[in-house]
Amino acid sequence: MTTPSLWFVVELEEYLDRSGDRPLVEALQPRVMKLLKYFERFKNSDGLLEKLESWVFVEWSAANSFVQDVNYPSNMLYARALAAAGKLYGRPDLLAQAEQIRAVIRKQSFDGKFFVDNALRKDGQLLPTTNRTEVCQYFAFFFGIASRESHPELWQILEKDFGPQRKQTKAHPNVHFANAFIGNVLRLELLANAGLTRQLLDESLAYQLYMVERTGTLWENDHDSASCNHGFASHGGVHVLYRDVLGLQDVNTATRSVRIRFSDSGLAWCEGTTPTSDGPISLRWRRAEDT
Repeated sequence: MTTPSLWFVVELEEYLDRSGDRPLVEALQPRVMKLLKYFERFKNSDGLLEKLESWVFVEWSAANSFVQDVNYPSNMLYARALAAAGKLYGRPDLLAQAEQIRAVIRKQSFDGKFFVDNALRKDGQLLPTTNRTEVCQYFAFFFGIASRESHPELWQILEKDFGPQRKQTKAHPNVHFANAFIGNVLRLELLANAGLTRQLLDESLAYQLYMVERTGTLWENDHDSASCNHGFASHGGVHVLYRDVLGLQDVNTATRSVRIRFSDSGLAWCEGTTPTSDGPISLRWRRAEDT
């Protein structure tokens, strides 16, 4: 696969924040720069990646059918990887490249209502298609192409109309549904960032409880035709719930500190335990009137 390697750079930035392991990050610098050098051969005159080779993966949905010639979700991820590398290694040139790519995507991909997934090269011109997917919208907000302030109408559609109930409501039928990995996970992250904890909890149950009831695990797809015990699914099914519902907002083993944040999940009580290298951390709370 071509583009999933870019997730490694994004994850490396998060790893440093969580662990403080600067020696490992520095040791990986040659590999990160070699990866970014590889992608330079695909950059077009607008600075976007075009005609990527091998398997260009977005998620297990119709989005995987719209990856050529310019795939905007992949370029959103590319911009985020450039920004992460720029921050990790003190490279303002990479930060500038990332912002330039974001600006081009906003101009080319947004059709006035949604971000379209791809553009095709015809007679030398790059022409955006009308292909629109739910996951592309999540990529746009997750990777800083759009925000609740810059695209309020689109955010309202995402918050109110999208989600696990859309297959019943049939809202926006011209936008292809997202799947468990990775669109639904990104959606939960966006709800968390917006402070919509009660909605996050409700949707997490709607997305995943039937999986747990059937197999005791979380799945790679929203159906049982592939991996029914998927590690990445634990991000939405475990990490998000511990962070945003239980309230263990940040557990930093490098500084040996814990940050707790309570929010309105609608629960009367909650408890959980998470492991660390120094032993388990447990949190339990209950709500009584306004306390």
